[in-house]
Amino acid sequence: METVFTLPRSGDMNLRFQLSFRPFVAFLKAQRRACLPDSGLRTLYDYLIDQFSATPVLDEPQASSIDQVALKKLFQLATVAVLPLDHTKRQLPYAFGTPVPLHMFHYSEAFEQLFTQAPDFLIDLPNQISVQQRQRFAYRLILDKYYDIRINDAVRPSFQFQYKEKGLVKYYRLDINASFMEPRLDGVLPPLEPAWVEFASQGTPLPDGVAPLPVDAFRFEGFSFFQLEDVTEAETIQQLRDVFAHLHSDTEPIIYHRFETALRNLCGQPNLQIGIVAVPRVNGRFVAHPDSRTRSLFMRHVGTDPDAFADDKAQELITRLFSNPVPHVFPDLEGLPPVKREMLYQQGYRSFLLYPISVAGEVLGLLEMGSPRGNAFSEAVLTRIEQTVPLIQELLRYQLNQFQSSIEQLIRKKFTSLQPAVEWKFYEAAWQHLRRGQTEFGGSDTIPVRFPQVFPLYGAVDIRNSSVERHKATQLDLTTQLTAVEQLLRSPDFPADTERPDQLRAGSYQCQHRLLAELLPEDEQEITLFLDREVNPYFRQLEASHPSLQVAIGHYFARVDPTTGLFNQAVKRYERSMDWLNATVNEYIDAEEKQLQKIYPHYFERYRTDGTEYTIYVGQSIAPQVPFEPALIQRLFYWQLQSMVELANLTHKLLPSLPLPLQTTQLMLAHGHAVDISFRHDERRLDVEGSYSIRYEVLKKRIDKAYIDGSQERLTQPDTIAIVYSHASDVAGYLPYIEQLQAVGKIDDQLEYLDLEPMQGGVHLKALRMHIRYPEPAHA
Repeated sequence: METVFTLPRSGDMNLRFQLSFRPFVAFLKAQRRACLPDSGLRTLYDYLIDQFSATPVLDEPQASSIDQVALKKLFQLATVAVLPLDHTKRQLPYAFGTPVPLHMFHYSEAFEQLFTQAPDFLIDLPNQISVQQRQRFAYRLILDKYYDIRINDAVRPSFQFQYKEKGLVKYYRLDINASFMEPRLDGVLPPLEPAWVEFASQGTPLPDGVAPLPVDAFRFEGFSFFQLEDVTEAETIQQLRDVFAHLHSDTEPIIYHRFETALRNLCGQPNLQIGIVAVPRVNGRFVAHPDSRTRSLFMRHVGTDPDAFADDKAQELITRLFSNPVPHVFPDLEGLPPVKREMLYQQGYRSFLLYPISVAGEVLGLLEMGSPRGNAFSEAVLTRIEQTVPLIQELLRYQLNQFQSSIEQLIRKKFTSLQPAVEWKFYEAAWQHLRRGQTEFGGSDTIPVRFPQVFPLYGAVDIRNSSVERHKATQLDLTTQLTAVEQLLRSPDFPADTERPDQLRAGSYQCQHRLLAELLPEDEQEITLFLDREVNPYFRQLEASHPSLQVAIGHYFARVDPTTGLFNQAVKRYERSMDWLNATVNEYIDAEEKQLQKIYPHYFERYRTDGTEYTIYVGQSIAPQVPFEPALIQRLFYWQLQSMVELANLTHKLLPSLPLPLQTTQLMLAHGHAVDISFRHDERRLDVEGSYSIRYEVLKKRIDKAYIDGSQERLTQPDTIAIVYSHASDVAGYLPYIEQLQAVGKIDDQLEYLDLEPMQGGVHLKALRMHIRYPEPAHA
């Protein structure tokens, strides 16, 4: 312990250090002044001052020849003054010496033991402390002594080193305390430069033109106090935190290897086996993570079947386990079921720890630890583990998010955007697919999703004669544009010295003649090409070359749609009216459907045609946890009728405000039998299956064109609601609610029972048509 340890001088800085006790004596005198006159502590300081005052300043040659016994005595006395009196009990690793070149004049047994185990750490010291650190160290001492500027002690040099011991990595930090060292100036003190202070405190480089502090004009007297501190715990926890900086760049095996290695280090057990496994949920039920067989110690060695989680007893056991999220320690495997204890014993475990990890009641997963030592999980180890719990929580949350992303990615790839009422079924199907390990999908791979025995409700609000009205609007725009063309061609300013105007007049005449006859699609296309490719380019040419026509042609092009080259005022009125009606209908249906979900979860599908169609599927298979009562269907019948009446009233009120007075028709299809639906992967939507169910789907697409048998009258008419059905029993459920609506004056008393003309896919169809009574307008 008393042997002087010396390293050669580093040649990168001309710093001169001399062993001296003068700064230490000044420290002792300051301590003595703070003592009471007759106190025993003052007597101790008197003695120490006498001992150290007798020792001169020693240069390097003198330091090498100093009496080692005397030096040992002095530093033992310095130890009493510097360290707490109980330091011997704590076995602190410390040393006294000078930093450049490194002389260790005295060190403790604990310090000696460490550099015996890791002899290279002191040799690395000059390389660990950078040139800038040494410069700032010297600047700080000089600024404090000669310029009365004290810099925070945080700038004092320190460095870390590590070494392996019995399979574990230990981390230490060496702090160099220069409180008992002061500079001595040989020469004239230079004036203070503010940049020196910035460099000493912040490390800010000296600006150009500012000379550095001449540290070689100073020699440093005194000694340094070196103290080693075991920072393995803090460094290991920092390594655990650093894992999260690489979550998106490292692979999962690397992430878990780094995390588990750091945990072993922290616990001080190189043979500790660790399992960190998330416990996800699918549709509110716990499931075994797909990686649990490899990541969990229990499942890896005991062979727990992942399907065992599906059992209600297993669900209850997991819930009970996480209701008390504390470490469960089995010091000698005692307390485990005999079969599982024996299997763990055969794998070499003698201690086991199971720690359910949760946050605010949210289940995250399990931390498992198995050790070949009995009683391996002492209170000290458990305290260290407890420090890492927030980090383990983050790792488990990452794992749960990855699991959730896998499920959602599979659903997006195999299915489509989902409604909440049926989402659970797709999650269940995706989970079963992942559980089987089928994470890569071929083109023919499908996941079956079925909902058997559900009841359908279909409704449609259509724009009356929408195709005819659009045709009329298009014809009106073309007629208006051809009239404008004719007027321009007859203008007296129009050039008469070319054949082109006559050719355009002839073409315009032919187009107008076609418009007076029945306009066919091919006629519309030819008129459009004539206007866009012949008339408009010629008018643009004239606009540039004939100033007298610029105003008239400018008015013409002001009415032309730049995209189509056509007048579109009438079509725009039609489209604005259509959009207004459909927006009103869709807004009402969406709001009502949200309320309907509260009655019973169901699948809702809305289609945009010229109007709006919807289908509702409801039944026990869509919501297995919610009892499905027959009375629910009756409530839906009433809602459907009531909503059709309200929609008719809403669109009727809009008539005076519409740019084009379009009317709506209301249609329903009554189907008293349940159908089966399944997900169609080719169309990425739910659809009916089975021949009987498919007939229902065919009828939906045909009945809006139905005619009353023996007449030319369409079934769907404005101001009415029509219900199509096959058998009287299909419509019977609606009749009580029709009577209620009649009683309150919303439906006319006279009902029409009609037979429909046969159509492809539907014969012997019938219809019940009712007329809507609109409220009388309020009078001022």
